[in-house]
This record gives sequence, structure tokens and C-alpha cells, in this order.
Amino acid sequence: MKPKARNAGIDYFRLIAAFLVVAVHTSPLTSVDGTVDFVLTRVVARVAVPFFFMVSGFFLLPGYINGQDKGPGKLYKFLQKTAMLYGIAILLYLPINLYAGYFQMQLLLPNLIKDIIFDGTFYHLWYFPAAMMGATLVYLLLKKFKSEHVFQITLILYLIGLFGDSYYGITEQIPFLKSFYDVIFLFCDYTRNGLFFAPVFFMLGGIIAGQSRHYQAKECWLGLSVSLALMLAEGLCLHGFDLQRHDSMYFMLLPGMFFLFQSLLLWRGQGNKSLRDISVIIYLIHPFMIVLVRGLAKAIQLQEIMVGNSVVHYLAVAVCSAIAAILITVVLERKGQGEWL
Repeated sequence: MKPKARNAGIDYFRLIAAFLVVAVHTSPLTSVDGTVDFVLTRVVARVAVPFFFMVSGFFLLPGYINGQDKGPGKLYKFLQKTAMLYGIAILLYLPINLYAGYFQMQLLLPNLIKDIIFDGTFYHLWYFPAAMMGATLVYLLLKKFKSEHVFQITLILYLIGLFGDSYYGITEQIPFLKSFYDVIFLFCDYTRNGLFFAPVFFMLGGIIAGQSRHYQAKECWLGLSVSLALMLAEGLCLHGFDLQRHDSMYFMLLPGMFFLFQSLLLWRGQGNKSLRDISVIIYLIHPFMIVLVRGLAKAIQLQEIMVGNSVVHYLAVAVCSAIAAILITVVLERKGQGEWL
């Protein structure tokens, strides 16, 4: 399948991925069972952001991998769109940052620079600098090395990031490794960023776009089922032994994402541009909706139901985010605006 031929599977899963991100930030099953919520939000939902990186790589990188695209034109367009979204998001969350005292922190300037480059100025905005850094790094590597070597480099970077994330408990026990990661954490709060996390998924998306072999449904579903089962076991073991500094990166996330993406490519059909915009907007605005829902619950004295009940809280945030995203998308389309990403 040609990367430019948008297909239904990718576009519809964008929406699912956006709601999985909402779940990560609302923990919808904590009122039901903490372990079940961990499985949903800290294991299963961790496919969402790598999926978005892979989609970008799927459409951006094939020409750079096969040598047809020589100049940085496509990369510049991607960076321009992503930077525009990042700038809009920074401004959107500026009032909340002001209210929370963000600009009163010590060493404001170096921390602000660190957040803009690596961590995002609000907790979900790290995705945008990570996407820009990851795409740029892969582009520069492809200018110097063969694609298979670039994939190997990005895989090594992912492994480095892994031991600063879910496997950090092991790293802490080895003094020279801990010292190495202590230096890394002077520049960024997490290793799930544009240097260690995003590049391998950009490459994975680009490689899948250019492959000649098409996997059968049985292969895809078997590979996906086994990978996710092993990732679930991996996540529960790491959580049980309290090894995780963060929980975004797993060994089995890589094969899981490969087979998930291959499975989505089996879903042929007309893509949906509106879904692309809606999913991006949900990602952008859902933390704002979390604040709005909490404020409304307090105002009408329904905090016990709308906030205390995690399922209701998730549904309220998800529905408000979806309604707002649909309305914004309708307005943008009527004004003739192009797709966001």
C-alpha cells in the first residue's frame, strides 16, 4: 500500500488512540480496581503515542528511505505544522500555567528551555517537541547512513531510554549507569522524548510504508496477541517489582506496535480527514476539559460523582473533549482550513 493512500484503519485508530491518551490522564478504572486500571492505562494505552509517531513516519519517511526525496521540503512542512500546533497549545495552557504558579519556579529560564525542547510546558505537550526532534534526527541519520543502520541506531537509542524509564530500578543498582542517567535527567525529566523514544517509531512507520510484503490477517492477529500478552506480563512484573521510574517504554512495545500497524493496514477503505483533525484536537484539549469538568463538578457540588467516580470522570472528559473537537473541526472546515497533521 502506498503511504499517500490514506486508509480507514489508520484514520479510525487515530480516534481510538486519542481516547486512550485521555484514559492515561484520567485513570478511568481506579474506582473499579487499581490493577485493572494499571493494565489499561500503563500498558495497553501505551500504544497510543507510538502509533502517532508511526503514522507520521509512515507518511513522511518512505521517500527519504528509498532515496526519492532528496531535499528537506517534506520535513520542513511537517515541522511547520507541528510547531504551529505546539505554539497554539502553549498559548492555550498559558492561563493554567499562570494559575498553577509555573512561572514562579526557581531557575525559570533553564527550566522553561528544558520544557520547550524536551518535556513540554504542560504534561501532555511533550509529544510535539518529541515529534519534531525525532523526525529531524531520523532525517539527518538517513542522509548519512543506510536505512537498516538508521533503524539499528534508533533501536539502540530506544534501549538507552528503556533503562531510564520502565527498567530504571535496575539502572539505579549499577553506579556508573546511574551516574550516566543522572546527567541525562539534568536536561530532561524523562527518557520518553524525541531523542530516545520517538525515532525508532518514526523509522518503524517509514519501513512499514516501503515494505513489499503484505502480512495476512492471521499473522497480524497472532503476532499482535502474543506481543500484547507478553507486554502485559512485562508491565505487571516491572510494576510488581517496583522497577519503573516511568511506564511509557517496554521491550515488547516494539513488536506490539509493528503487528498493530500491520493489522490496521488490513482495514482498507476511504480515509476520513475529519477524524484526523478531531483526534489531534482531542489530544490537545483534553487536559483543559479535565480542569473544566472538575471545576463544573465543584460548582454544582457533584464532585463525588463526576470526579470521585473514575468511570464517570473519564466519560465526562472524553465526551466534552469529543464535542469540543467536533465543533472546532466543523468551524475549521467551513473556513477552508486544511488538516492539522
